[in-house]
Parts: sequence; structure tokens; C-alpha cells
Amino acid sequence: MNLPTEQLMDQQDAKQWSRRAFSLAVASVAAGMPGCRVGPDFASPAPPVLNSSFQQATQPDGTADISPLDPQTSRWWTFFDDPILQMLIRDASQQNLTIREAYYRIAESQALLGVAKSQYFPQFNATTDTSFRRNSQNNNQVLSTNNQSAFWNISNGMESSWEIDLWGRLARGVEAANSELLAQHESLNDIRVTLLADVATTYIQIRVLQQRLMIAEQNLELQKQTLHIVQSRQEAGIVGQLDQSEAESNVAVTTASIPPLQQELQVALYRLTVLLGQTPGGDFVLQDGYGQLPMTVIENVHPGMPAELLTRRPDIRKAYFDVMAANARIGVAVADRLPQLTIRGNISVEARDVSVLYDANSLAHNVGPGFRWNILNFGRLKRNIDAREASHQQAIVRYEAAVLRGVQEVESALVEFIRQRERAIELEKVVIATNRSVEISLARYEQNLITFDRVLDAQRSLATAQGNLATARGDILFALVKTFRTLGGGWGGEAP
Repeated sequence: MNLPTEQLMDQQDAKQWSRRAFSLAVASVAAGMPGCRVGPDFASPAPPVLNSSFQQATQPDGTADISPLDPQTSRWWTFFDDPILQMLIRDASQQNLTIREAYYRIAESQALLGVAKSQYFPQFNATTDTSFRRNSQNNNQVLSTNNQSAFWNISNGMESSWEIDLWGRLARGVEAANSELLAQHESLNDIRVTLLADVATTYIQIRVLQQRLMIAEQNLELQKQTLHIVQSRQEAGIVGQLDQSEAESNVAVTTASIPPLQQELQVALYRLTVLLGQTPGGDFVLQDGYGQLPMTVIENVHPGMPAELLTRRPDIRKAYFDVMAANARIGVAVADRLPQLTIRGNISVEARDVSVLYDANSLAHNVGPGFRWNILNFGRLKRNIDAREASHQQAIVRYEAAVLRGVQEVESALVEFIRQRERAIELEKVVIATNRSVEISLARYEQNLITFDRVLDAQRSLATAQGNLATARGDILFALVKTFRTLGGGWGGEAP
């Protein structure tokens, strides 16, 4: 295509101007990106004053904690000698729907970070426009070419705009988006910590209920045997009808205690299937029947120092990144009050007839800087800065609250672990004593040395003591899992 000399000169001038504008824009961006950022630079929020150690860091007898556990890097579920629990932890990490949702939130934040970064570069838009125009015949200031007052106008081209980040508005936006992405990663970690603890807690609850069911069935068998003895003695005329009625009542009471335990067990199984991302009521079962409670090699828990929670717990880390993002948003709001410089340009072909649309004479283009300064907004932009600053202060308060809550949860979990162990030790003594009492009382009853109510009291005490012991042993494991969770374990180490 041959172009007229004048048009060649025009295009050469335009190219030179475009190159100069591009060089100016690059220099402005290079100068503005690292150095000129309005708004406060981020300063780490000061956490509340913390003690040098946890109050429950040692046992009541003063014995030092010698546990090798490091919650930041260890997979705490491996400290339970239970392959089924470890399998459930692995499956939940891969299949849980809440985890899957958190992954998509991270993907969303990554995409939004890409959107923020793209603002650094020129934005190009393809345009096309076809319109019919009619000029006023009564306006002598409107001149129509070839005396045509009505005509079609066709235009195809491309337009671009490039904001020069003079005050770091775009940089602060990227900073905020990046902080929000980091916060979403910590949110995923926090969800994983909670999920793994919920799986372990639900599994332990299932095992406790199975133990209590087994105890109830064993006591029911014992009471039926006792009822048979009473019936034999009543038929022989040794005892009256009252003893038989009391023995039958005892059997009925124990029988009635079994359905609620079966109900709780089934509900817990349903809850576990949902944590595993499966349908409740499906074919999921724990195939070993009345399995034993998980065994653990942990005697004492070394919680470390309270200050270590700032890096261990994902919820505290998330709160930290929320403060960082809120701080960057202040800079964006401040930059909105300052002048904005934009390089704009477009190139197109325009004609009234499609046949000459792509002729050299149809070419049109322009390029140049644009200036915008919102100087009259009735305090809107100032109030927006105030709102962002208030949001920043809220984030700082939430961070401080997260730290305090973390310390409180660790202390509570530690004291629960210690006290439940003490309780279980005493309940073991109770079970041994009541079991001996049942044997003695039944033998003495058969010898007519005591009344039957003594036998009933002993059997009922045994059932209660055995149930309490099974619950207490489960509570120890609950407290241990809670301790792992509150210390932030289960997210920083290897995948399950």
C-alpha cells in the first residue's frame, strides 16, 4: 500500500511522539513503583504482652515436660498408635468439602492479585462503531462534507490507556491483594487444623461410645446372670418376690440405656462421613466392631513459649496479614485524592463507505497524556480515608484478640489434659474396688449374709464407674487433640 508523503510524515511524527510518550511513561512507572507510595508504610502490630511460659507448662508435681513433640512441624496424629485414625486423617485432607472450598478461595485471591498487577500495564480495547448521522440544516456552524447533511460513519480501531502510578495507588492495591492472598493461605491452614482435630475428636468419640456400649452389654449379661440366680432362689423359697422384681428392674434399666448409646454412635458415624466428604447413611462403617481407644505415647505436652503462637497458629498469622492488607488500602484511599496522569491513545480507520474503510486516507490516530484531579467531592475521599484507617484499627484489634484467644485456648487445653489424667487415675481405682465389691456382695448374697439391695448397689456402682472411666479416658484424648489444635499443629509439616 503506497501512502502520500504528507501522510508518511504525519505517521513518522506520531511514531516519534508515541515513542517519547512511552519512554516518559516507563520512566514514570520506574520512578513511582518502588519509591513514591503515599499512605503509611506497614509496621507490624505489637501483640499483647505475653508471659515467658504457659502456666500449665509443667505437671502439678513440678516434673518437667519431656515430650519430643514439636507442633509446628510434626504430624501429631502419628503419636496415636491407631492406623485407622491416620487413614481417616489422610482421607479427610483429600476429600473434605470445606477444604475444597478454601482452595477455591485461594484461587480467587490469586486471580484478584493478577487483576491488581495488570493495572501496571497499558490497557487495550478493540473498538468498532457504525452510526448514522444527520446534521442540522439550521446551524450554519456545522459544515458537512460534500454538502451532505446525513451520512453513515464507520469506524474500526483500537484504543489504549495507561495510568502512570505517580503516588503508588496501583502498588498499594497490589500490596493489599498480595496480603489478602497470604491471608487466604492461612485461612486454609486454619481450616485444615480444625478439620484434622474434628476428625480425630469424632473418631475418639465413636470409640468411647463403642466402649460404653460394650460395658453396658457386659453389665447387662452380669445382671441377667444375677436375675437367674434370684429366680432360682425365689423358686426355692429362699427369697421373696421383691428380690426378683428388683433384679428384673435392674436388667430393664441397663437394657434401656443401650439405645441412646447406639443413637449417639450412629450420629457420630454420620458426622465422620461428612468430614470425609461422603454421604451420611452410606456404606461407611468402622469394620472392627467395638474397637479400642487410640493409644498415645504422649505423657506430657511441651507447649513452648506463648510468643511462638504468633508463628504457629494460622488464625493469628491470618489476622496479621489482614492488618497488612488494611494498611495498604489506606494508601489506595490517600492516592485517590491526588492527581492522576494517564497516557491515552487510539488508532482507527474511519470512513463513510465500507469500500474505502481500509484505504490509507481513512487512517486516524491520536496519543497524549490525560490529567484528572478530583478536587471537589464534598469530603467523600477524606471520609473514605477515615473509613480505611478505622478498618485498619479494627484489624489490629482482631489480631490482638486472636493472640489472647490463642494463649487462653492453649492454657485451657493443657489444664484439661492434666486434670483429666488425674481423674482417670482415680476412676481406675474406683472400677477395681467396685468390681471386687460386686464379686463379694454376690457371693455373700448367695450365702444369705446380706440383702439383695447390697448386690444391686454394687452392680449399679460398677456400671457407673466403668462408664465414667471410659468417658474419662476419652476426655484425656480429647484434651490432647485440643492441645495439638490450639498449638497450631498439623499444618506446617508434611501432608497426611
